[in-house]
Formats: sequence, C-alpha cells, structure tokens
Amino acid sequence: MVIEVILGALGLLVGVYIWFQWRIRYWADKGVPYDSDVTFPLGNDFVAHKKVLLRQKNVAYIIQDQYNQFKNHPFFGVFGPFGSPCIVINDPVLIRAILSKDFDHFVDRFGDLNPFNNNNAETFTDAIWQKQLIFLRGELWKDVRSTFSPIFTSGKMKLMMHFMKAISLKLTDEIRKSADEKVPIDLKEIFGKFSMDTIATCAFGVDSGSFMAKEESDFVKNAKAVFTRTAKDQFKLFCSLIPGLNFICKALKMSFFKPDEAMFFYATISSTIQHRRETKTRKNDLIDMMIDAIEANKKSVGRCEKPPEDTDEFDLDSRLQHKVKNGAIDELVVVATALIILVAGYDATAMTITYCAYQLAKNQDVQDELLAEIDEVMSNLEADQDFPDYTTVMGMSYLDAVLQETLRMHTPLPVLRRVCVKEYKIPGHNVVIPKGSNVTVPVHAIHSDERYYPNPEKFNPKHFAPEAVSQRPPYTFLSFGQGPRSCIGMRFALLEAKVGLIAVLSKFRFQTCPQTPERPQRAKNMFLGNPNETLWVQMAAR
Repeated sequence: MVIEVILGALGLLVGVYIWFQWRIRYWADKGVPYDSDVTFPLGNDFVAHKKVLLRQKNVAYIIQDQYNQFKNHPFFGVFGPFGSPCIVINDPVLIRAILSKDFDHFVDRFGDLNPFNNNNAETFTDAIWQKQLIFLRGELWKDVRSTFSPIFTSGKMKLMMHFMKAISLKLTDEIRKSADEKVPIDLKEIFGKFSMDTIATCAFGVDSGSFMAKEESDFVKNAKAVFTRTAKDQFKLFCSLIPGLNFICKALKMSFFKPDEAMFFYATISSTIQHRRETKTRKNDLIDMMIDAIEANKKSVGRCEKPPEDTDEFDLDSRLQHKVKNGAIDELVVVATALIILVAGYDATAMTITYCAYQLAKNQDVQDELLAEIDEVMSNLEADQDFPDYTTVMGMSYLDAVLQETLRMHTPLPVLRRVCVKEYKIPGHNVVIPKGSNVTVPVHAIHSDERYYPNPEKFNPKHFAPEAVSQRPPYTFLSFGQGPRSCIGMRFALLEAKVGLIAVLSKFRFQTCPQTPERPQRAKNMFLGNPNETLWVQMAAR
C-alpha cells in the first residue's frame, strides 16, 4: 500500500513536471523572447522567484537582470508558478498604451498578487482590507477611485499644509537636539516619526505623539505591527500567490492581515467619523474630505464631470470617465482608504525623504544648490509668513528635481503590475496577451537604463531639468505609476516630503559621518526599497 502511494505520488509529480515543461514553451511558440532560466514549479516571474523566496536578492535587482538581457526588445516573457505565462513590457510607448490609452484591457492592478481574487474575505479584518483601492477591481474600484480622486487635488492639498507645517516644527526640534549634541541621526527613524505624525493627523484625525511621547503611543505600536511580517504572515502570503493553495488559508481561517491592529484603526476612524457627524465639527483633514466625498457622491450619482482646462498630462491620463453607482461607497471604504494611506504612505514617504537626505549628505554640491533655492524662497516671505505657501512650495523647481531624482534611484515600488482583463493584441506586433495574464512594468530597471538617464548610478537632479525631460520618452519615470491606476496620493506624498525638507534645510544641513554607509543596497528580504543598512548622517546647524 505504501509503495503504491509513493508510486502514485511520483507519477503525479512526473505528470505535473511534463505539463510544466509543456507550458513553458508558450512564449517560444509565440515567437516572443523569454527568460529560459525557469525553476520548477515556481517559474521565474518575480512573484515566486527562487531568489526572492530564499531572500538571496531583492526583487528590483532580479527584474533588472532580466531587463538587461532583453532591453533591446519591446517586451519579453517570463513564467509564474506552474508555468503561467507573464509578460514584461520594456518599451515606453507600449507602457503608455497599457497603463493609459488601452487601460480598459488592464483595469485590475493585481492578478496572482491579490489575496482577494475571488472576493474571499474570510474575516471582518480581511473585509476591511478588501475594500482598499489597491485590491479593488472592476466597477467597484472605478466607483471608489472616482469618488476619492477629488480629495487629492491641488486645492484640497493646500488645506493639508498647516497640519504638515505644525508637525515639521516637532521634526526640527528633534533634529536640533542631535545637532547640539553632535550625535548622528538615524534618518529613517526621524523621518518615520514625521511621516507617522503627518498621516495620523491628516488621515485618522489623531495625534500619534511620535516625537513627544517617551513611550510609543497605541497608534504607533499598532501601525508598526502592521508592517511586521511574522512567519505565519509569510505563509499566508505564499499560499495566496500559489494557485490552488488558498484553500489552506480558508481551512485554517487565517486572516491575511493582523486582526487586532486592523480593528484598532477601524475603531479609531469610526469613532472619529461618528464624533464629527454628531458634533458637526470639522478639521478639514482627509477624514472630513472623505466624508464630503461620500455625500457629494450621493448627489452626483451617474454624472461624469469634465476636467478643468489647466489639468496636466499626468492627471488627464489618470482620469476615469465613469458614472458612479449609488451605495458603492460606505464607511468601510473610508476606513480602508485611511488604512491604505497609512500602509502605502508611511514607509514609502519616510524612505523617500530618508534617501533624499542621504543623497544630499553625500552630494554637497547638490545640497548647496538646493539650500540656495530654499534661502531665496525664505527671504521673500511676507512679514506675516513663517513658511512658504502651497503655490510657492510646489513651484520650487530644484527641490522638485531633487525629489524626482531620489525617487528615480530609490523608487519604492520596483515594478507595476497589471492583469489583462480581456484579450489584447500588442500594438504593432503580432502578439496577443491572453485574458488573465499578468503584465509587469519594470520600473526600477527603466529608471536605471542609461538610454534614458545617462550615468544612472550617479545622483544627478539635472536628469529632471526641463531640457532633459523634453529629450526623454514619456513614461520613463514611473515612481507613482501612470494612468487611471496611478498613485492617488501622489500630491499628498510629495507635499509632505517637500514641507519636511524645507523645514529641516532652512535650519540645518546634512553631512556624512563615519557611520554613513558608502553605497546602501535594497534589502534582500524586502519588496519595497528599504536599505540593507541604517542610513546615519550628522546634522549641522546653519
């Protein structure tokens, strides 16, 4: 009996292996160049790449290696778990087609990466996270995106500035202590506090007390716990990525996200919403704006509004001509949206400011030019001003170039992922992307391509000077994505980073110290761009 079971299992394994080998001929049969280094049964797509699972290499570098093999081709094939065909798009023209022009073929952001592919929220915790924009699909995603996009317009961001300025005072007070004592600072720690306080204030309506409290507040403890992945969390993620294994999570009733922390934030936001509705108080923060958006949505169901005449290209590409259905947006969506601002905004924005400060410390000539721009702006303030207004901040061209160069070199997300929702013939090529296929845009690799960014390993804000941008193909800077599924919080993140940097650099400068790493790499065990070592710098008063 035992021998029969073993022989049966071996026979099944051989059968699966033969089927796998047949499947990975897909791109060869289509005449598409492809990465032939395929591991059974994981494939070689970044999702379950053996070097990712073994924590041998960061996702960004794996895809960059593949990209460099095929950079002269407009696209190339890879394979997901069990040989499912995936395609990587290199050509900026095709990237624009997929992300914007032919967006209706690629509406959904995740295929295999979506833990809720079948609306399979097993717990109330998962039900909260399932309502987040990054996981929503199809018509419901369009409803939520169309409703909340007006929250992040320039006009609404102006209302956020006074929150950010108040928190930036706490930031500079904290830095002054280190400067006076001449001790180095951990950039991620200090700017993580700034980012945490900003998001807590603007998106949750609470003071997280990151700078003031001797002990971490409940908000900070729960927020940090959200970002900590245990072995159980990794197992759940792995099961969600491999077709056919999700039943394990269902059988064990494993929540994809931590229930205690999710319920803490749910209770925080729900009580804030209830209090404001009962007392009719307003703070003009993101919660107020989300409540306003829901009410406005009820009054404008079925209408599509034309964009203003001065709408820029990024926003035009991002707009959805979509009629929102009544009842699509509820309080749970508000909670989920605030949570995704925390998850997507805290670490990514804190790391962007951190890397920017590190690069300024390493490149004093760049810092000198940025300080000159900041000093000029500060010297032109009116008598009743202590900080530049929104229009002035957003008009600081060199600061903008410095941040964009930071995002180019240290982009938080190394890839963009889309799933083909209906069969798509690639323009200009006799190749069809089947429905259900995963499409990858290799953001980090494109940002590191010398054809678009000469000497890409050097930190050089001149890459974003107007003349350089005009000579470069569109859709070669993709840190916030492009098209209707681009980052909805882009303006919020950039404003937060700019306010923080202006506040610090108007009083201090960044300098290297013996603990400053020479050339940090992306951590092997992280999907985002977190460094593999602590970024220490010395602060000097100006």
